[in-house]
Amino acid sequence: MNKAIIIAVTGSIAAYKTCELVRSLTKQGFPVRVIMTENATKFVGRITFEALTGHPVRIDEYDTGMAHIDIKNLASVLAVVPASANIIGKMANGIADDLVTSTYLANTSPVIVAPSMNPGMYSHNAVQRNLKLLTEDGVHIVSPESGIVVCGDEGYGKLASIEVIEKKIIELHLSNQ
Repeated sequence: MNKAIIIAVTGSIAAYKTCELVRSLTKQGFPVRVIMTENATKFVGRITFEALTGHPVRIDEYDTGMAHIDIKNLASVLAVVPASANIIGKMANGIADDLVTSTYLANTSPVIVAPSMNPGMYSHNAVQRNLKLLTEDGVHIVSPESGIVVCGDEGYGKLASIEVIEKKIIELHLSNQ
């Protein structure tokens, strides 16, 4: 069975940029599946990702079967793009209260986290501690860029470029086939 790139979209304004990532990966012929948190759907609708991938988007862990197990069995890589402070904290502390975090805990393939949030949030000790924990757990962090974010604040927290994230995803996907 061919493994798929699993893109987990979380609640960040940068979720719209994930559309470009998914489009680029699928256009190159990579198998892509998308899962989302409920908060992510406030920024981008599931139908957008369904149109881009040609596959249903999973949001609710309990809609059919054991979604987190079905998804982890498909995964060559799990990429959380964008990763909110909320999801980073849950992942770092083993909290599994939605499809994305349950899939993360069940997953055995490489994991990429691309943080995106307000610079104050990103630099907060709790977020930095959680990122350190994830790194110690073997998660690949694609660090955010510095710049002006939507609210007008400036600093690190802006989602890394799609090209940088895509390169890391493809590298891990190809090495885990």
